[in-house]
Amino acid sequence: MQASSTPLTHRFLLAAREAEIEALKQLAVGCQQAILTGRLIHELQRERGISNVFLASGGECFARQHPEQVARSRVAEQAFRQGVAALMPGTGSAPAGMRLCNCIAAVLLQLEELDLLRAQVQQQQLEAATLTCWLSELIARLLAIIFELADSCGDPELTRALVATFNFIQGKEYAGQERAWGAIGFAAGRFEAEQLERLINLQDAQQRSFDTFTCYAEAEPLALWHELQAMPEQAELLRLRGMLSRLQPKDEVPMPLSELWYELATCRIDRMQQLEAHLEQRLLQKSRDKTAAAEAELRHHRQQLNTLIEAAAQRTAPVNLTPMAELLSSPGHEGGGLNDTVYDLLLTQARHLEQVQKELELARSALDERKQIERAKGLLMQFHGLSEEQAYHQMRQQAMQANIRLVDLAARLIAACDGLGKT
Repeated sequence: MQASSTPLTHRFLLAAREAEIEALKQLAVGCQQAILTGRLIHELQRERGISNVFLASGGECFARQHPEQVARSRVAEQAFRQGVAALMPGTGSAPAGMRLCNCIAAVLLQLEELDLLRAQVQQQQLEAATLTCWLSELIARLLAIIFELADSCGDPELTRALVATFNFIQGKEYAGQERAWGAIGFAAGRFEAEQLERLINLQDAQQRSFDTFTCYAEAEPLALWHELQAMPEQAELLRLRGMLSRLQPKDEVPMPLSELWYELATCRIDRMQQLEAHLEQRLLQKSRDKTAAAEAELRHHRQQLNTLIEAAAQRTAPVNLTPMAELLSSPGHEGGGLNDTVYDLLLTQARHLEQVQKELELARSALDERKQIERAKGLLMQFHGLSEEQAYHQMRQQAMQANIRLVDLAARLIAACDGLGKT
């Protein structure tokens, strides 16, 4: 009997690779949006810091820098808006899921109010603490967009890169909040108990984010991170942190230290921005390389099939009656007919998919852990009336006392609440 795969079989075999290429192109759009979102976050962080000093000084400091930074933030916002337009379902570029669309809508809604807030800052009609909280909330929503983009990524290498980038930007945001709240306390000449506790929590949160970053980052960005940690300004900032850790609430602090604190923290954050730019370029290059490699593989498969079809027309070959499951699980098989070689291509793709799935599950572990922690934190906020920082601090303390990982404690809290819901 002769064996001959049908043209429809060939088309579907090639369609598997074509679908992979399309998914990679969509991921490239998602990676680009993650970068645009990160850039908007950076400009808003700078605007938050400059605005705080402008407000705390009664408009005497950063009077020129404030409008200049607002202009930079607006440019980044416009690029962000243009980018999210490509994520709109139905555009055919990169479909966004429900959670991602909801995150984008929440950000766009808050951005509509930003100019009104800026006018209040310019007229000295806003407290620095109020501004910090509002902008921190906006930045948290922007970070949620990057998280959702990482969560929807179907490529393990790009997922690892997105996880590293997301956690680095998250840690940088905590560093920005530390700069803001520290500047407020120094400018006032004293720190309230809540402010001191907030600074400690922000330092802990930074460490958690940067620890995850180091687990997923590649060698080159890791080396840049270690260089950043060794810079002299970092040591000086740690000295000021140590001074704050020894303060009692409402102890007087020298107000000129506000400028030093802001300068040191800004130097550190600016160096972080350089590393973030490096992560962005690596992310873009990876998405392009992945697409190019998949397209090359598709061309190779087409050439193989054309060659096999031509060769099969010259000879006869027995029908391969080996069960498909056995073929896919075996390390190799003998044959020579067209169907045998088509099976080989199918086997190669099946094993490729299996390997990708295994690597993807490993790469997504950090995302899954964050989901658990965020859900547990939300439950504490809901049932005990805690703020986000208080909920996280309570979870961290309980995890340390029980000598378990934070994610394990989160799983216990979720299970306990689920159990209460069933009773």
